[in-house]
Amino acid sequence: MDPVQIFARVGGVTYRSMDADRAFEVWVHLARSAGWDVVEIPADSMADDPTDLGAVMVEGIKYRIRFSPRVRRLLADDSTGHLSYRDALGFAAWAEPDLSAN
Repeated sequence: MDPVQIFARVGGVTYRSMDADRAFEVWVHLARSAGWDVVEIPADSMADDPTDLGAVMVEGIKYRIRFSPRVRRLLADDSTGHLSYRDALGFAAWAEPDLSAN
């Protein structure tokens, strides 16, 4: 599996900063488990971009790890007194090649 195909499904359908912190670690773990040599780049996050969790090097290519609603989740809703389910987007971390680093 290519690094851009790895999704760390962490968190629910609303943003929580502790989920974002954990999402970076989970993505790195999943990439390493898939056999990639991942090197974390400390303190390399873009403070002005809330979706940016930081950066990693994967076998010579720099990737930005992003966190936003990205994966389908089934959401249970009983607000009307009747249980129903609907699709919603849940938060996940994923890798995006950093083309400015080339």
